Amino acid sequence: MTTFRRFTCDDLLSFTNVNLDHWTETYGFPFYMSYLNRWPEYATIAENASSGRLMGYIIGKVEGQKELWHGHVTA
Repeated sequence: MTTFRRFTCDDLLSFTNVNLDHWTETYGFPFYMSYLNRWPEYATIAENASSGRLMGYIIGKVEGQKELWHGHVTA
């Protein structure tokens, strides 16, 4: 079973196993911190409900101006 919760700064220290997948694009620590600081509501962690092991994550942002806004999934 999988549970979902908000991505926190502490997760940056334990999500390496997810980023080892060769299809996952990785970024530096400052990049993730800037997203978590500016758009925390668009960052979610998927974890194993019994072990707590991180299984995946999604980080996004909003872009645009005036009436032309859209969402962007970054990782």
